[in-house]
Amino acid sequence: MYLSETYNRFETGKKVLFPVLLFITAIYLINSVAYASPADTVNVIARHPESNAKSIYKIEFRVAKPISPTAMLKVTFPQEFDLSELMIASSTTMNGGFEVDVKDQILTLKRSGLGRQIKPNEKVDVKFAIVKNPLKPADSYRIIVEIIENEKSVLKEEKIHRILPEKK
Repeated sequence: MYLSETYNRFETGKKVLFPVLLFITAIYLINSVAYASPADTVNVIARHPESNAKSIYKIEFRVAKPISPTAMLKVTFPQEFDLSELMIASSTTMNGGFEVDVKDQILTLKRSGLGRQIKPNEKVDVKFAIVKNPLKPADSYRIIVEIIENEKSVLKEEKIHRILPEKK
């Protein structure tokens, strides 16, 4: 084999290697975009989702805009939920404290102004207790979560919440 033939084979290897690396990079980028969560997302999670149970509720969300230390979170529950015992709220991601207000079926959490600003797309969680679940299990309870900044709604999303039958 001559030196020129060896060189030609090496060139062929480079010509094959580049498209393969390009293909692998493209697949990686497509997967990372496909599995990234959208900017404005909300999840409502009950620690005890059974009917007639008293539960701690957790709201998880991400918002494309920053959330100031004076923002409000408003959660509207259906009539079947009992919020009369609700009195405490906390967060592991938002510091500075909250003012908790319950009126009819609307829970309002006002940030105190002492915490830090939440960065855009940062995952945030808020827990509050005690909410008594409805007597009737169903897959169709609608909970509305709204984030209000300077009296303007930054995010308003309706989530379908499932209440399971009581444990025996």
